[in-house]
Amino acid sequence: MMALCVSSHYKNSPNDLQLLADAPAHHLFVLLGPVDESKNQLPDILCVVQVCLEGQISEKSAIRSLRDGHSPHGDQIPWKFCEQFRDLVFPTLSGARIVRIAVHPNAMKMGYGSAAVELLTRYFEGQLASISEGDDELDVEASPLKVTEAAKKASLLEEQIKPRANLPPLLVPLRDRRPERLHYLGVSFGLTLDLFRFWRKHKFAPFYISQIQSSVTGEHTCMLLKPLNNEEFEVSESDELGFFAPFYKDFRIRFSKLLSDKFKKMDYKLAMSVLNPKINFTEVDSSGSSANGYLKKLDSVFSPYDMERLRAYTDNLVDFNLVYDLCKTLAHHYFQEKLPVTLSYVQASVLLCLGLQESDFSTIERQMQLERGQIHSLLLKVGKKLYKYLNGIAASEIEATFPRLKERVLEPHNVSVDEDLREAAKQVEEQMRAKIELDPELLEQFAIGGKEAEALEKSKISSSGIISIETTKPEYKPKPSGFDKTAKKRGHDKYSSKSHKKRRA
Repeated sequence: MMALCVSSHYKNSPNDLQLLADAPAHHLFVLLGPVDESKNQLPDILCVVQVCLEGQISEKSAIRSLRDGHSPHGDQIPWKFCEQFRDLVFPTLSGARIVRIAVHPNAMKMGYGSAAVELLTRYFEGQLASISEGDDELDVEASPLKVTEAAKKASLLEEQIKPRANLPPLLVPLRDRRPERLHYLGVSFGLTLDLFRFWRKHKFAPFYISQIQSSVTGEHTCMLLKPLNNEEFEVSESDELGFFAPFYKDFRIRFSKLLSDKFKKMDYKLAMSVLNPKINFTEVDSSGSSANGYLKKLDSVFSPYDMERLRAYTDNLVDFNLVYDLCKTLAHHYFQEKLPVTLSYVQASVLLCLGLQESDFSTIERQMQLERGQIHSLLLKVGKKLYKYLNGIAASEIEATFPRLKERVLEPHNVSVDEDLREAAKQVEEQMRAKIELDPELLEQFAIGGKEAEALEKSKISSSGIISIETTKPEYKPKPSGFDKTAKKRGHDKYSSKSHKKRRA
């Protein structure tokens, strides 16, 4: 067992056996091969897992540590978590840090390390122990004697070294040992792509990556957590990270902002694994409430002129240099899952290198083994997808902000053209008919007075057929505005007469 531990890591040495014996918080779990209990021989050790119990720190100690800016030795994960998020509750929780996993050299790459981690998780979640709840008192171990008390009872000079009988077994099956009540499992290691992918496969999520590389290995220290099923927390069943979800979200935002500075030289594959972005979205995700809530504030992120530049780029009207400043903004919002657009892994990687790490094209060509033309082609596809989504949601709001000339709104007439023409023709006909018909006022000047009947009865008709009678009707005077001057002159000179003038019948 110790040989596996020593060969697995440069920090381990044979003297660690004494350190493990003197540290009650450290436990060793081994994954054994098939065991034949009828034979008196040691089983084959396939994997060794060293675990250190941490946590259960008083809140006063956490407050004092934050105030003094100094973290005590031990309890690496609780103190680092408290330092990063200024959280006073997490140090009071109980957890276990996986210090080392050592697999037999002849059993490498066979899945024994993954099996050991899965069994360890199930064990601390209480899925393997067969001890009933009523056996708690029987399972309590006797508390060890203090050093001073043990020194009074015995002395190394008086101890007799001889073979002992009835020794407890070296290894205890997990089903016979009650697990500690833990809230989480944690791990700390030098950040490499293979190691990180191994722990991410087992649903461990990062919360800390050191900004300074180790002077010995040149690696960044990375710490990950995996919440265990615990009834003390009220969390959503759909969220596998449980109480750790908001802290992980905050870590991703901070890490993405540091990619352009402290982690600029980090390999893009490792950066993509750390961020673990969601790049495949469904139509339900694209129309989700969270995305729409973000797009209500789109005008504060992208101006109408930014959208015009992006549109011109997607239409191949301008070069990428004109929209290079938008690449960083688009990348930050995309990797925060505020732009639910499906991208391929290569497209998302190019967006990360240019937008988050702010790498030049030469660096991207060297890391991704792509030609510059291929990189521009991938960027154009990314730009088209992002612009299509943004424009489809916020087009109306963006267009409303552009200055434009006032347009006249042409409304249709209530009367059709045919009806309007018929009405106009009717008016013209009435005017022409009124001109043709004789005006009664014009005929008034030819009227006979009130004694016509009497004159006709008394007078005799002459042989010429002309009768002369005296009129009592006053002289006709036409209205000034009723007729033209020619009619007035004609009526005065030709038809007017004095009161004694005779008219023809």
